[in-house]
Amino acid sequence: DEKALKVPVISPVFKDWSNDKLKIISFYAKKARGSMVKYIVDKDVKTLEDLKGFDYNDYTFSDSHTSKKNEPVFIR
Repeated sequence: DEKALKVPVISPVFKDWSNDKLKIISFYAKKARGSMVKYIVDKDVKTLEDLKGFDYNDYTFSDSHTSKKNEPVFIR
């Protein structure tokens, strides 16, 4: 339960361009989430701003596609 936690929960979203639309492709999103965990540990990420530096397999943070603060969107 997220409400029981004493820290904000960040839920990154990974989207790919497909037929001129951004879509979540679960296979790729799962791989990217795993790589993000490694990035967080390796880089000692402490803030959302630090997380925005994540760049894996051409996914990059997109401020213009992020509408919720705790759901940063990474696109490729």
